[in-house]
Amino acid sequence: MTNLNFLEKYGQEDEPYVCASCGNCTLVCPVFRDLKWESYGPRGKLHIVKSILKGESEFDENFASKIFLCNLCEHCTSVCATGISLDRFWEVIRAEVRQRGLMPRPAQFVLDSVKSRGDIMWMGSADRLLWMEDIEDTVKDRILKPAKIAYFLGCNVSLKSQLHDVAKSMIKILEYAEVDYTLLADKEVCCGAPLGWAGNFEGIDEMAEKNLETIRSLGVETVVFSCPSCIQTWMEYSKYLKEENGIELVTASQFINRLIREKRLRFEEQPLVTVTFHDPCISARVLKVIEEPREIIDDIPGVYNVELTPSREDTRCCGSHGLLDVVEPVLSSRIAEMRLRDVTVTPATRVVTECPRCILGFDLAKFTTGYEMKVQDITQLVAESLLPKDEGGDLER
Repeated sequence: MTNLNFLEKYGQEDEPYVCASCGNCTLVCPVFRDLKWESYGPRGKLHIVKSILKGESEFDENFASKIFLCNLCEHCTSVCATGISLDRFWEVIRAEVRQRGLMPRPAQFVLDSVKSRGDIMWMGSADRLLWMEDIEDTVKDRILKPAKIAYFLGCNVSLKSQLHDVAKSMIKILEYAEVDYTLLADKEVCCGAPLGWAGNFEGIDEMAEKNLETIRSLGVETVVFSCPSCIQTWMEYSKYLKEENGIELVTASQFINRLIREKRLRFEEQPLVTVTFHDPCISARVLKVIEEPREIIDDIPGVYNVELTPSREDTRCCGSHGLLDVVEPVLSSRIAEMRLRDVTVTPATRVVTECPRCILGFDLAKFTTGYEMKVQDITQLVAESLLPKDEGGDLER
């Protein structure tokens, strides 16, 4: 038998033998739905690990590539009949792939970029200020200002011009509600999620120390996130967060919903807009943030939400999570196309979501399929629907 000591190190040594081979995981796997080979699905990969343990297969480059053909979308974990935390298991296997020098080159680039530059695209901290173009006067006094609320953008929103309007929309909302907030700006570094996806768990601690050092210095009590993967990773900062007496971590929709309930946001009638909300995998299956974005949409007059099928905890992945979009971008895009087809059978004219990766995936799929479908973040929908204060939007205190 082959000794895979790393499984014991992470408490995963029993997982290959716990599998009941029921196939629930395979049925929901987006990679299997596209490739249709058992060895690319969760059950097949578990069987390969078992065969490696028995000495019947090799832990080689071919196996390593299969392990990275995965979205880490948590769907297999959520339906596992025997309760295996499959996504964690794949990350542990990826840790061994990294140790053996078998990492796919695109994944290795992202890992090196995060460790060396603090972001996923080898850009550097100064470029985290580029999204502020045209609103410099609005945010200049918010940069590293002591405040109880901090807005954490994440790498994608702060660095990719395609997503800059998500950040600007969140700023518009915060300013409209007169929230006293702060921005980490060029002191913000990657949350560390891509490191975990690449099996570098120790690296996440390094990111935690850097981000929390800034948070501590500003007296922050609540951190608002535009990216579900960022907040999920910050939850892994737990040993550090406990020292901070429990800093609150909330998604953009949770915070916006709170502002609406506090009557700090008011909306004007929209021209009969039909939308459908796409639940991001991490938001729905890990964070359980399902009702808040729907409540927000229902609160905007003239905007109507029609449910996607499947949705909520059963949502389908956009294909852009877990490094699949950099390791196999064509496969990632095909998975996004499958999800967009779900959208096109609804009467919706736009799809709203709460994940920058979903927006990127859908925009690429729109290009490859020719679908005419507007894709928005929930913050963009809210920001464009606000009642101008000179038209009665001033809020009573």
